[in-house]
Amino acid sequence: MKFSLATILAISLAGLQFVAILLVVTTSYVTSETAMLNHARGQLEKASQNTIEHTRGFLSPAREAADFISRIVENTLISTSNTAELEQFLFDYLQTAPDISGAFFGGEQGDFVYVTRLETDDIYQTKVVSIDGEIRTTKLIQRDPDFTIIDTWFDPNDTYDPRTRPWYQSARAERRHVWTDPYIFFSSQDPGITVASPVETKTGDLIGAVGIDIKIQSISEFLAGLELSENGAALILNRNGDIIAHPDPSQTQTTNDNGEQAFVNINTMENSIARAAFASDRADGANGEFKFGSDTYISALSPISIDGLPWTIATYAPENDFTQDIKDNRRRNTWIAAIVSICSAIVGVALSELILRPVRAFAVRTALVSQGEMSPQAPLPQTYRELERANATLIDEIAQRRESESKVQELKHDLSHAARVNMMGQMATGLAHELSQPLTAITQNVDAAISTAKHHGGQNDELLEILHELDDQAHRGGDIIRALRGFVRKDEGAVDPFDLDELVTQTFSLIRQEVKSHHVATTFDITDIPPIIGNRVQIAQVLVNLTRNAIEAMETAQSPNRAIHINATKKRGGVTVRVTDTGPGVAPNLDLFKRFETSKKDGMGLGLSICRTIVEVNGGRMWYDPDTGSFCFTLRT
Repeated sequence: MKFSLATILAISLAGLQFVAILLVVTTSYVTSETAMLNHARGQLEKASQNTIEHTRGFLSPAREAADFISRIVENTLISTSNTAELEQFLFDYLQTAPDISGAFFGGEQGDFVYVTRLETDDIYQTKVVSIDGEIRTTKLIQRDPDFTIIDTWFDPNDTYDPRTRPWYQSARAERRHVWTDPYIFFSSQDPGITVASPVETKTGDLIGAVGIDIKIQSISEFLAGLELSENGAALILNRNGDIIAHPDPSQTQTTNDNGEQAFVNINTMENSIARAAFASDRADGANGEFKFGSDTYISALSPISIDGLPWTIATYAPENDFTQDIKDNRRRNTWIAAIVSICSAIVGVALSELILRPVRAFAVRTALVSQGEMSPQAPLPQTYRELERANATLIDEIAQRRESESKVQELKHDLSHAARVNMMGQMATGLAHELSQPLTAITQNVDAAISTAKHHGGQNDELLEILHELDDQAHRGGDIIRALRGFVRKDEGAVDPFDLDELVTQTFSLIRQEVKSHHVATTFDITDIPPIIGNRVQIAQVLVNLTRNAIEAMETAQSPNRAIHINATKKRGGVTVRVTDTGPGVAPNLDLFKRFETSKKDGMGLGLSICRTIVEVNGGRMWYDPDTGSFCFTLRT
């Protein structure tokens, strides 16, 4: 069976097109799958880091509470021999710390005062163990939130001795705050953990130990809110393999052979996928892949490393959660390539016939002339004109296709950029939400400390001044968090007149420790400057960002002479601020204010872009002066 040249040419071109498209699809699939798997592993690592930071933020108030109460007792602001005063203090502190379920003190003589918040009706219960020689008395008291007694009774059968408990013995041995292994609270049957701090005399003799009970249920609630993937999950394991936090809290507890509540162990849990991922034979702390049935999973193990806690963040997710869309897209593209190739073959046959028609006419004329049946002077067929027209059509089609391709690329870049900006907005919102809780806890603790310092003992003006300054800085941190939230929501915030000299002084007080630790000298030249019109918290963010950039640049370059100078000069209708440092300067080929472009090894390329946006929102402009090595911006007056 013979085929025409046009048919062979069309089929060959269609075949080559199909092979080319298939090659592109396959290559794209392989690279995309690799990128998505790397992204998936990155997501697991980010989830682990987020969990670590959340756990640190959750446990830190309990540790700080134990240290704070132990210092109060050590400084004799609260007497351990005065049971009523100690109970009142623990009760008041417990009311200011909603995440803490119980606070207690155990002494070297076996005496014990424990205040806890019960689960029902907002009732507080106190257990007091008093030792008078050989006489031991255990008294229990129930109070309402106003410290009014609801009920009182004695327990002659109670034999509790704090000196025999692990928290007391560890605090006595190590003489620092210590954490117990997680356990199930007897009263509430909820998972929890205890942190204890020793109480010593000025000569180093042990008086006793202070303990704080904290429930770890909220860590499971945090894990439930993590968005790993559709079928992925994260859990926290203790060193013995116990599951102490899980997106489904019911997966953490079981009933042991003695009928008591205990933690579920990873080696015996019902979830066979998690058991296959993190059973004892795989819990080596390394990231990797594992097979379960016909599916491939990726997993990661990350130690928490908070105050020596032997906890591990375990995360896993099936590969298909990240690559299934790519596989479906590859299959779909393969079918599209086949259909396009068939259509191309049909169109190619018709097009080749159209193109070859004048060529055939020219060949027939040549044959007739050679046979003498046509005069060479006969008019030529319109061969070249038609070929030229067809060629122009093809060139135009190619140009249009290239223009179209330049536009799935520009759009792809814009979509990728928008996704990264959206991700940063979500990260900023989450960060603002997470920081607001410890800042609130700080202000509550400072208020409690100020109240305690005023109520007990002699007036200590220096202590009160430090506490008031700490309270001011905590509120200022809250203002910055609220401004960050407003900036993510495109909220311009409050615009009021403010003193630039005062703002610069206050801003440097926030980063005073960083400046001091890196041995950086700071000088200001801000005189006769009229009040600035703008959002003072946002401008403070710009100053903090520029100053920290300068400190990091000088630290990285190991500059022998480290200094930062801030200068402000009046101009018509505003003020020009210059921030100059003795660092290495900026590379001339770097677009400083372009998003996601940075000279730092671990930088994200957003700081200067955000600074310039803040300045522009406040009616100014920002630039870099290479002659003086200064970052400059203007403000309204």
